Amino acid sequence: MGILGWLLAVLAVLAAGTLGYWLRYPGAWRYAFGARYADRRRDLDIHRRRLCAVRRTARRAVAAARGTADRATAAHRTRIAAAQSEVDRLRDPGRGTEGQALGALRLCEHKLVLTTDGRATDHPLDSVALRAEHAADATHVHLVLPDGRQRELRFPHGEFTKAEVKSFVVAAHDGVARAKSARLDREALLPAAEAALAQVREDTAEVDRAHVRLEEVRAEQDADPTIAEAEQRWEDARDRWQRLTGVRPFRPYSAR
Repeated sequence: MGILGWLLAVLAVLAAGTLGYWLRYPGAWRYAFGARYADRRRDLDIHRRRLCAVRRTARRAVAAARGTADRATAAHRTRIAAAQSEVDRLRDPGRGTEGQALGALRLCEHKLVLTTDGRATDHPLDSVALRAEHAADATHVHLVLPDGRQRELRFPHGEFTKAEVKSFVVAAHDGVARAKSARLDREALLPAAEAALAQVREDTAEVDRAHVRLEEVRAEQDADPTIAEAEQRWEDARDRWQRLTGVRPFRPYSAR
C-alpha cells in the first residue's frame, strides 16, 4: 500500500470515529465536542453504559440457561439415537464381516451377496440354502433364496476347482448355521431393546426441567427491577439531551 493508500485508510478511520462519536452525541457540533457540554455528555454516557451492562448481564443469564437446555436436548437425542441404533442392529445386522467369495457369490457374516448383471443383492444368510453338484466340465451350485426363488450358478473347472467350490459350500453351510443361531439371539434381545428405546424417548424429565428453568430465567430478567430502572434512567437522560439539542440519542444496540 502506497502513501496515498495509507492516508486514505487513516482518513477513513478518523471519519468513522467522528461519525460514531457524533451518533453517540447527536445534534450540533458544540454539543458533541464542546467542553461546555462535557457534563451533559457524561450524563448520557453513564446511563447508556449502565443500561448496556444490565442488559448484557441479562442476556448472559438467558444464554447460560438456553445452553443448558440445548445440551439436555442434545444429550436426549444422543440417547435416543444409541437406543434406536441397537434396535436397528437387532432387526437387521447388515452384512457383517466378509468371508469367502466364489464368482458371483460372496459370503458375509449375516448375508449372502449375489451379483447379477453387475448388481449386488443381499440375502439373509439364515434363510438361504445351497448345494453343489459336480459334472464333467463344471460344478453347479443350486441356490434357494429366502423368497423361494432358485438360482443355478455354473463354475467351469477351468476357472474354479472342485476344491474351491466345495470349500465355499462348506463355509456357506457353516455360515447359515451360525446366522440362524445369531438371529435367534437377536430375536431374544429385541423386545428388551425396543422397551429401552421407548423408555428413553419418554424420559424427558431432564430436558423438561432445563426448558422450564430457561423460561423462569427469561421471566426473571423481564421482571428485573434493575433493568427497568436502568431503562427509565436512560430514557430520562435521552429526554434531557433532546431538550438541550433538539435531537434524541439513538438507543445503543447492546442495550436491546
